[in-house]
Amino acid sequence: MKASPRQQRLLLDLQDHDNLLARLRRKRQQLAERAELGALQGELTEVKSAFMAVQRELDAQSADIARLENDVETVRQRRRRDAHLLAESTSAKEAQALQGEIDALERRQNALEERELELMAANEETQSRYDAAAEALARVDERRDELTANLLEAERAIDAEIARASDERAGISAELQRDLLDLYEQLRQRGGIGAARLRGNVSEGSNMALAPAELQEIRSAAPDEITFCPGSGAILVRIDEDEAR
Repeated sequence: MKASPRQQRLLLDLQDHDNLLARLRRKRQQLAERAELGALQGELTEVKSAFMAVQRELDAQSADIARLENDVETVRQRRRRDAHLLAESTSAKEAQALQGEIDALERRQNALEERELELMAANEETQSRYDAAAEALARVDERRDELTANLLEAERAIDAEIARASDERAGISAELQRDLLDLYEQLRQRGGIGAARLRGNVSEGSNMALAPAELQEIRSAAPDEITFCPGSGAILVRIDEDEAR
């Protein structure tokens, strides 16, 4: 295949843009905010689990307190009822039975109220732990939102660079002859490099010096002859010779 020195030089511009695009995409993938978000996910899972556990404990205690309050109110109503019946009773036996029930209800009420006070004290301590867990979760959520916003901003900036580089690449591609562009793309997909400079006796495709015989063969080829890097297989563009012409 033959291509003018200018066409070959355009391949270098194309490769430079492909290298730039690869760096930009790698930079986008390796943004610090992305890594921090990944690390933060473990912390978020931990604090959310702790928050939900103390929330369940708080809910259970609140339900127990509500149930005890209902039990206390039921006992109070029964005591009031029995006290009313005792006040109206004319039977000594009935009065004695009612008084015994009232005494038992009083003991029951005292026990329930004591238990209620214990639960309320425990509930207050649990509420403090709940507030601390909620605050910790809010801090992590806030940090996650901040990182997410920063990540999106960084991605938008890089995406704008990628779009500009892609437009420039498209312009260069449009100037290249089709068979040369197709060859470049095939080589780039195969080895990651489609075209490389020859500087002195060093190929930038392999970053290695060419053997004297290889260098002589490449240097002696016609300026429009396509030559290849022996190490990488990329199209080797002879910068020095092209610039001298």
